[in-house]
Amino acid sequence: MQIKNYIKNSSMRPQKFKFPYNLESLANTDKRVVIVSVFGKSRFRAKGCKTGMLSSVLQVDLLDEPTIDEPSLCEIEGYHDVKERIIYLHLKGFLDTCTLVNEYDQFIENQERKDFLSAWARMRDKYARGLLVLFHVSHILVLSHPTHTFDNSYVHLFRALDILRQKVSLPLADILSSVPGLSKDWISNVRPCSPRVLFYFETCPNLFRDLESGANIKKLEHSLEDQIYHVLRKNRIVTNVSSNSLFAIPANQEFVFVYTGPTESRDILGYMTRKLIQSCKVSSSTTTSRSLASLDSNLNSPESEADAHTFNVFLQQHITLAFARGFDDNVGRHTAPAHFEIPNLRTFFDVANKLYNFFINGTDKELSHLCNLLDTDVKFSKSRCSKVLPRALQTYQENLPQHYTRAYHETKLAHAMAVFEMHARGPLFEEFSEKLQEECDKHWKSGRQMCEVLSLTGNPCTNPIHKGGSEGAGGGEQTEARDDDSEMPVMEHCSGVRYVCACNCGRCQGPREDPFSLRQANYDFFQMLAKQCGCSQLENIPFPIFQPSTHNFRAAQLFSTTNRKDSISRVELSTPQGHTQVCSLGVGTINDNITVYGSGGQSPPTSDPVGEETQRLSNKTSLTPSESHKVVIEVSDVDSENLKEKSLVRQPSTTEYLPGMLHTESPAGLLPQFSTWSLVCLGPSSLYSHNLGLQHQAGVLANSAFLLPWDVTVRLEHQKDKGSLWPAMNDHGQHGYCPRGKSFQNPNAIRGRKSKGGKEFVVKIFVGVEYECPRGHRFMASAPDKVLKATGNGIVKDSGNKVTSSTADMPLYFPCPCRLPKPLIAQLMRIHVVTPKAPVHVTLNPRVQPGLSPCPVFVTGCEEPIKLSQSAYWVLRLPYVYMGDKGPYLAPKEPVPISHGRLLAGMYGISEVVPEKK
Repeated sequence: MQIKNYIKNSSMRPQKFKFPYNLESLANTDKRVVIVSVFGKSRFRAKGCKTGMLSSVLQVDLLDEPTIDEPSLCEIEGYHDVKERIIYLHLKGFLDTCTLVNEYDQFIENQERKDFLSAWARMRDKYARGLLVLFHVSHILVLSHPTHTFDNSYVHLFRALDILRQKVSLPLADILSSVPGLSKDWISNVRPCSPRVLFYFETCPNLFRDLESGANIKKLEHSLEDQIYHVLRKNRIVTNVSSNSLFAIPANQEFVFVYTGPTESRDILGYMTRKLIQSCKVSSSTTTSRSLASLDSNLNSPESEADAHTFNVFLQQHITLAFARGFDDNVGRHTAPAHFEIPNLRTFFDVANKLYNFFINGTDKELSHLCNLLDTDVKFSKSRCSKVLPRALQTYQENLPQHYTRAYHETKLAHAMAVFEMHARGPLFEEFSEKLQEECDKHWKSGRQMCEVLSLTGNPCTNPIHKGGSEGAGGGEQTEARDDDSEMPVMEHCSGVRYVCACNCGRCQGPREDPFSLRQANYDFFQMLAKQCGCSQLENIPFPIFQPSTHNFRAAQLFSTTNRKDSISRVELSTPQGHTQVCSLGVGTINDNITVYGSGGQSPPTSDPVGEETQRLSNKTSLTPSESHKVVIEVSDVDSENLKEKSLVRQPSTTEYLPGMLHTESPAGLLPQFSTWSLVCLGPSSLYSHNLGLQHQAGVLANSAFLLPWDVTVRLEHQKDKGSLWPAMNDHGQHGYCPRGKSFQNPNAIRGRKSKGGKEFVVKIFVGVEYECPRGHRFMASAPDKVLKATGNGIVKDSGNKVTSSTADMPLYFPCPCRLPKPLIAQLMRIHVVTPKAPVHVTLNPRVQPGLSPCPVFVTGCEEPIKLSQSAYWVLRLPYVYMGDKGPYLAPKEPVPISHGRLLAGMYGISEVVPEKK
C-alpha cells in the first residue's frame, strides 16, 4: 500500500516546462496560479541548482549536468505544482559558478575576444534580460546566495533593470494589449503586481547552527533585513510607492531566511551516496516500502517539516497572503492601494511567452541601453582610455624630425604606448591601443615617412619617401609600396653620409656620396675622380667586361649557379702535366717557364681555388727564408702558343651580361657590364724612393708612407745562349747593372752569382698593401696583423715576405691607427707594386673573400695571372663594395678576425720575360 502511495505521490509532482511554452497542451487553464521565481548565485558543486530549499516540491535531477541555451546564455526552468496552484520559475545563467566556468573555458579555447570582461558584459546583458522576464511575471522572487552576507553588486543590477523597465513600458504595453482578457491595470503597469523579493542565504556562521539557539538565528536574520533595507532604500531601489519600484519588500513580514542545516548536504554526489548507503542498511524486507517512502522524503527535504525554522514555512506565509488578499507594500498615509492580480494558467503562459520573446529574442533599440547601463567596466575603460589617448599621441609627436625612419617611428611609438599603458585601464585597452598605433602610423605616413632604402654600406636614404633612384640592397627592410605612388616626388636616393676616398692611382682624394648602386660604388666615382686627377690618361691594364654584339642585350637570369674556377685552377687543368710544377714561392701562380723547388715535390692539381690550394701551399713552411723565395726558371722548348691552343677557351656571351660582380659562383660565360677593379701604371719605378717614401700619394699617414722591400732570388738552369735577356756574368759572378751594396735603394738593381746548378740573380721588388678608412686616412700593413711604421729617419725594418707569403691571408678590414675616440675600420683598397728592371714579370692574381664561408671568392675574370711590365710603378685598386647574389657584404663596425674578410694568399708571382722571335 505504501509503495502505491509513493508512486501516486511521484505522479503528482510538479510538471517541468521551458519557455516558450505550447499553450495547446494545457489543461484546467482557468485555475489561478501564483508565480514564485528563484534567481541568484550558486556554488560550483551545486551545478547551477538554486532550488535546494524547494526540493520537497520540485522535481530536480541533481545528477544531470547543467545546460543553458547558447544564444540567450540563460535558461528559465518552470515547474507547475497543480495541487498547490503554484508555478515555480528557476533562472540559470552566468551567476551560477558552474555556467561561468564553462563559458570561461570556451572563451579560452576559442579566443573570440581579447579580454574576458567583454565576454562578461555580454553574459551579464543576457542574464539581465532573463531576469526582466521574472520581474514582469512573478509575484514572489527568491534571491538565493551561497553565503550569509548580502552582495552589494545586486544594487547596480537592480538600478539598471529599473531604468530599463521604465524605458520599455510603452512598447511593452502595446504588446500586452494584444493578450485577450488582460486588465487595463496590468497593461498600464506591464506586470500583475510589484513583486516581493525574499532573500535566502544558504550558509550561516557556526555559532547559529545549534538548534537550541533559535532566537540567535532570528537576530541574525533581522540584522540582515535592516542592512538590506537600508542599502536598497538609500539607493532608491525600493520606495514608498511599490508600483514605482522594481520590486517591494514587506514592511511587516520577514523577508530574510538563513539556512542553518548541515552544509555537507550541498555536496550532491556525497549526499546521494550517503542516502544510498542508508537505504542499503534496511534489513527487513517487510519495511522496504516504508524505507522507500522515507528515502523519498529525505532526498527531497533537507530540513524536517517538524522543525519550525524551515524555508517552506517561511515561503508559505507569503504565498498564503498572495492568495488571500495580495500584496500591498506601499508605505505612507496618502498612498493608493497597490495593484495586484493573480492570473489564470492560460493568461500567465500567454503573457510569459510574449515577454520572453520581447526580452530574450527582441531587438528593440531601448534594449540596447541595458548593456550600457550594466557594463560599467567598459564605460569606465572608455572614459579613461579616451582621456589618455590624446596624451599618448602628444608624447609621440613631441620633438619629431621632419622625416624619420621606421626604426625611429617604432621607438617613439613604444614610448607613446608606455605612457598609454601607464594610465589606461579596462577591457577597451586593446581597442584604444590599436587606435593609438593607427593614429601614430597615420601621422608618420602623412609626409614624414623616410625613404629608408638602404645604401650598399647599410645607411638608409634620408629623403622623404619617393620614386626613382637606384635601389640599394643593404640587407635591411625596404619601404613598402603605397597606393598613392603617383603623388610621390621623383628623386635620387641620398643617405646624407659622405666618405673620403682616393682615386685609382691614389694621388688624388675627394669626397664621395654614399653609394646606392654597384656601378656608382665601384665605377662611376672612380671614373669621375680619374678625370680630375688625370690618371685616366695613364697606362692601364683592362679587365674583361661584357662586349655587346646587338642592341637587344639584357641581364642574364641567374636561376642556377655554376662554380667559376679562378685563373689558377684553369691554368692547372689546361696545362700539360709535364710543364706544370708546384710553386713554393708563395705566389700562387703556375707558369710554363718557372719551376720552384720545395720540400714536397709535385702535387696533383686541385679544383678548389681557396681551401685545397692554401692547404697545399702550407706544406712548405719548413723552408728557409732564402729557399722559400728562390725561383728556378727553366727555358722550355715547347712554344707557349701551342700550350694556349691546347687549353680550353670559352667565349663569353655577347647578348647577356652578368648583373652583379664576378665571383667563383658566377655562371661561366658571363661578364659584368663594367669593371670593379683598376690596374694603372704611375710611371717608371724611379718614382718611388725607399728613403723618401710615398710623396706623391694623398692622405697616407706619415710614418706609414713606405713600401716593403721584397728580395727574390732567381736561379737559372739550362739557359740557352741565344735569346736570353739576363745580363752576362764575369768569373766573379758580377754584372754591370749595379754594385752589390746599392741594390737596396734601387729597384732596378740586379745582383748575381754563380752556383752549382746555374746562375742566381737577386731581384728587388717593392710591395705595399694599403688600407683606407671612411675619413680618407691611408696606411700600409707590414704583416696580416701589423701596421707598417717607419723610424724617425725613414728606415723600414720590415720586409715584404709576410705580406707576400703563400700561407698568410691579408685581412680585408683593419682598425685605422688614426687618433679618434673610436677608431674606424679601414678597408684594403690598393696594392702597390714597384717592379724590377730584370727580365721578369711580377704577376698578380687577386682573390677576395669578403665574408665568412660560404661567401664566394671575388675575382677579376682574367684567365691567367696579370703580368706587370718591368721597372714600373703599378697600383691595383680593389672594389669599394663587394656584392653577391644576396646583397652586399657590409664592413664590420668593430674589429673582426681575418676570416671575416680576407685577401687570399697566393696573389703574387714571378715569370720570365720571353724574348720575341725574329
